[in-house]
Amino acid sequence: MKNIRQAGLSVAGLAAISATVAIAAPFAAADTTVNGLTVAGSGYTVGKTYTITIVTGSPTVSANVFDTTGSNTVSVGTATPATGTATTAAINWTPASAGTHHITVTLNGAGQSATVGPVDITVSAAAENSGLDTGSAAGLLQSLGITGSSANARVS
Repeated sequence: MKNIRQAGLSVAGLAAISATVAIAAPFAAADTTVNGLTVAGSGYTVGKTYTITIVTGSPTVSANVFDTTGSNTVSVGTATPATGTATTAAINWTPASAGTHHITVTLNGAGQSATVGPVDITVSAAAENSGLDTGSAAGLLQSLGITGSSANARVS
């Protein structure tokens, strides 16, 4: 009977540890991918930077990346594969406005010109700063009359 109770506690202990690990595990970001064009991340927000990766198929092919919002199309830039035998290229993109962004790519080089994508990304407005200093207790300490360099120190 004692062995059964110990086994039961062991199983219960393992279950509790497994549940804790599952809760503490970070959530993975869901990238948006269509036709060899990937925009890394999720929860896209104005002013944040995201990486766009393009499968070029050849190290000599460049990728001209465009962002269309409504009737306005802007060039994000040109991405080229890293030296050697790389067949993908990457470029950073920072959306400047909220709404639906239509990302397209024109591949040029190695005797080809092709369009990749599109990927439609919904971008949200950046959160407004509430004015609260949530990164430290400096505001609280100052309201209590505690000032000086130690009141503004951050502990990590």
